[in-house]
Amino acid sequence: MKKFLAVILCLVGLCAAAAAVYLSTQFMDANPILLTPPDEAKNRVVAMMDAVCEGDYAEASQSIFGTPSLGVDREAGSDVGIIIWEAFQESMSYELVGECYTTEQGLAQDVTFTCLDITSVTEQLRDRSQVMLEQRVAEAENVSEIYDDNNEYREDFVMDVLYDAATDALKENTREMTVELTVRLSYQDGSWWVVADEALLDAISGGILY
Repeated sequence: MKKFLAVILCLVGLCAAAAAVYLSTQFMDANPILLTPPDEAKNRVVAMMDAVCEGDYAEASQSIFGTPSLGVDREAGSDVGIIIWEAFQESMSYELVGECYTTEQGLAQDVTFTCLDITSVTEQLRDRSQVMLEQRVAEAENVSEIYDDNNEYREDFVMDVLYDAATDALKENTREMTVELTVRLSYQDGSWWVVADEALLDAISGGILY
């Protein structure tokens, strides 16, 4: 009886070993299954996206591996740039999609990001400002407010026209865009960090980084 049990246990052991070898060879290229998503990774994504939507890119950088300067803290070159950028910041929102999942590099979290499509403002700005400029020239009572000593348009006059054209465009021609992002995370130095790729940086900056 003891020998019989020994044989049975031996066969069970061999079957288990064979099954393990089979499974390891069949699924050796598959990503590991994440049984319990680490809250730290998800919280890192939330912290970064919250900071972005609040316009605090310095804080957002603290969640990205290497804490890079995102370059969006530069002052805009004109009032036109300022109002377009402010409109972009005010338009941003996001939602997490599902839970974190494993990848070959670490973890990933899908995010739906919604924001102002800046091109919806800029693509019509030239034509709109040209029409507005011609109208103001035709209605002007004092040409010195329009032309300089070289009989060219004054810079402040042109910038005022551009500003008003941009303001009108923001009121009448804006559209939003929604981007599906995959935020990747890597475990470094005892913590989960966002690994910023071009798609992520392009989305959260309105494309001004590229």
